[in-house]
Amino acid sequence: MNDVLEQFINKNSKRGEEYREIIEDMMGDFSAYNYAEDTLLGILDYIEENDSITDTQVQAVENIREKPSENYGR
Repeated sequence: MNDVLEQFINKNSKRGEEYREIIEDMMGDFSAYNYAEDTLLGILDYIEENDSITDTQVQAVENIREKPSENYGR
């Protein structure tokens, strides 16, 4: 396999694993992120199927992380 392609695949695989852990942690804090459950589960499914995550999915996860539920922590 081409070294550049192999590096790209490995990088995306590692990033996918990193975000799988982040999403699983977020799902564990259900009261904060329950509003985004469908989106987060969809991204987890994509990671499982493709061993990767897209830039758009990364941005979605980051946006959700920055905005926990309005009732969170009350």
